[in-house]
Amino acid sequence: MKTVMQKQTGPTSRLWSCIGVLLILAGWQIAAMYLGPMLMASPLDTFKNLVPMLTSTHFLDNASVSLWRIGVGVGCGCLIGFILGVLAGHNACLRGLLEPLRWVLMAMPPVVVVMLSMLWFGLGSPMVIFMTVLMMAPGMYVNTVKGMLQVDRNLVEMTHVYRFGRWRKLLHLYLPALTAPLTAALLIAACGGVRMVVMAEVLGAESGVGYALANAQSVFDNTEIFTWIILVLLLVAVIEFVLLQPLQRRMRQWQENDHV
Repeated sequence: MKTVMQKQTGPTSRLWSCIGVLLILAGWQIAAMYLGPMLMASPLDTFKNLVPMLTSTHFLDNASVSLWRIGVGVGCGCLIGFILGVLAGHNACLRGLLEPLRWVLMAMPPVVVVMLSMLWFGLGSPMVIFMTVLMMAPGMYVNTVKGMLQVDRNLVEMTHVYRFGRWRKLLHLYLPALTAPLTAALLIAACGGVRMVVMAEVLGAESGVGYALANAQSVFDNTEIFTWIILVLLLVAVIEFVLLQPLQRRMRQWQENDHV
């Protein structure tokens, strides 16, 4: 029954997604015609500039720097949040101790974090990576703690009865239970990390996609600005559909096999 429903809803969902993309392009074209080329590049001009941009050293240099910052920042932030979340899920005292810091980091506007990072680290990669780690860790921490607290207490007692070690308990009890919240947190962190890195580069970096966007804005090159925006969206699409969604399916299969 589930397979039949997926076959019936899958093509329909993709069709409506395509219609949504066409509506966005139509709205973009109408807005470009209304505002004029000085304020907004048209979709046609943007896509014409896409291939020359992709083959230029200007794109390759800035994109490689941004990808490195995204990978390090998001990876370290998620790892720190996961480790602290697992520990806090086991220890109520540590959870209470970390709660004020979690609240401060999640409530603080990202622009403030960027300003403080620039003050402490100056311009460049250390500032961007520090800010990304600081913004990504709380989300992963919250999802990990929530997943840990929702683990069936009867299963926890069973691991005590069968004398599971810490590593075996983490591998066979907690990680399968954390599959859903962790995959959702990874998706949010990856997409949010791209936005954070680009914003930090716009405000205070000497290289990267955000730096290139700021340069294009300073000379009022709207075609290049919108080309970079499309490239950032393509990057997020690659991260989600090529990396994260296959990872989610593998983790879901692993969870089901582990339960079997």
